[in-house]
Amino acid sequence: METSTIRIAIRGLNEPWDTSRIPAVLDEIEASLREEADIPARITADSMTIAIDVATDRLPAATALLRDLGLI
Repeated sequence: METSTIRIAIRGLNEPWDTSRIPAVLDEIEASLREEADIPARITADSMTIAIDVATDRLPAATALLRDLGLI
């Protein structure tokens, strides 16, 4: 299975995303992808970006959900 990575700049996050609580943000993103779109994802963060790894064939659905969440 091929995967693709979506990267989101942490400094670009707006309300309601609390950049001081990145672990909670990661959990919320993962839960939304799993529960709302049935998309398993591996989500990590460093000091500057959130990386979301999803199966490439699920990339369009994942990006649509992330757009709906106001992340991209």
